[in-house]
Amino acid sequence: MPRVPAKTFTDKELEIMRVVWERGEATAKEIQEALPDERHYNSVLTIVRVLERKGHLTHRVEGKTHIYRAKDKQERTQRRVLDHLIEQLFGGSATAMVLHLVETGDLTEDDLREVRARMAAHAAAKQVRHGKGEKR
Repeated sequence: MPRVPAKTFTDKELEIMRVVWERGEATAKEIQEALPDERHYNSVLTIVRVLERKGHLTHRVEGKTHIYRAKDKQERTQRRVLDHLIEQLFGGSATAMVLHLVETGDLTEDDLREVRARMAAHAAAKQVRHGKGEKR
């Protein structure tokens, strides 16, 4: 049975995932070269293999080269990690998480305006989708 991807990442794993998501696919050497500070190739390869074992990466072989790609799109992974975070830290309440961001000052008035605008656009799009399916 395939392993279910882990719900969280270490900082180094996340750096590597960002490179792979940005490029679509990459060799361990390409990942190493794209990282912000110099990392030893074997260290990068070890983390890549861990990510593969955890179910986040897969690879194909061309000659002797392994080319890695993410199993899931970045957005799907973000959703899974955020759902886990909300469940573990905020008792499953997205409202509690947002209120925490407001109380700590991490969510500004400009951020809230953008959230409201996106919520309104999402609601309007949802209404249009559901309106098209109705019989008249």
